[in-house]
Amino acid sequence: MTVETVIAALKSYEVKLDGILSRFTKSRDAIYIDRRDNSRVSRLVLELRDLFIDEFVDGHRHANPLIAAFNDSISNFTNSPSYHGVETIKANVAAAVTRVERYPAAIKGPLPLPAITPAKNPELLIQLWRRLPLVVRQIRGRHDSRPTLDVADEYDVQDLFHALLTISFDDIRKEEWSPSYAGGSSRMDFLLPELEAVVEIKMMRKTLSTRQLGEELIIDIAKYKKHPQCRALFCFVYDPEGRIINPRGVESDLNSQQPELTVSVSIVPS
Repeated sequence: MTVETVIAALKSYEVKLDGILSRFTKSRDAIYIDRRDNSRVSRLVLELRDLFIDEFVDGHRHANPLIAAFNDSISNFTNSPSYHGVETIKANVAAAVTRVERYPAAIKGPLPLPAITPAKNPELLIQLWRRLPLVVRQIRGRHDSRPTLDVADEYDVQDLFHALLTISFDDIRKEEWSPSYAGGSSRMDFLLPELEAVVEIKMMRKTLSTRQLGEELIIDIAKYKKHPQCRALFCFVYDPEGRIINPRGVESDLNSQQPELTVSVSIVPS
């Protein structure tokens, strides 16, 4: 409950208690509660006790005096709430209203929403990729010439980058089937559902020219426009020997942002 709803609830109980007080009847010797209100007071006190405990940070601070006032009110030969006792109960409720109005933090307030995992930033992918050459250099120089992963072909690049992806991503699906294109189908390197993104990794080699690379990437772009889980395509090209003369130009020519697919091409080392 909010502060406003707690105050409204407490004031409604004040009105109910006022009604009970107005129905007391006087005789020459005493003042008696209306027979119908006898059990009603007990129910209202229990409801108020629960309200204090459930919604107030220190609910027992109000609940305990309330119960004490009720018990004192029925300490008579009829075991029914006294006029003074109901007045005291109402005074407890009025004091609680005043406290909440002066100090809203006395109310626990609505329960916090479940924690939501922040959306992954696509820039994480590009940052990891751009540091790949540094990682390759680092793992080649192991202590005492111990065995290591030497990045010699495209599969080595995929394996190494897969390991790097696990640093920031939980759900990495390798080589999911991609939709058919031009009568055939192929496999993607990685699907990242968190980003609705596909990562395609290529490595330049003697038998792959810059022109052929561009043609392959154009085919990939057309193909992934049809994939239901792909809203972004990251084409990462590893060119350790610098075979691409104008890497920034290739990136600029192929990078695009369309309603159905965003394409990001990154060639390293730069």
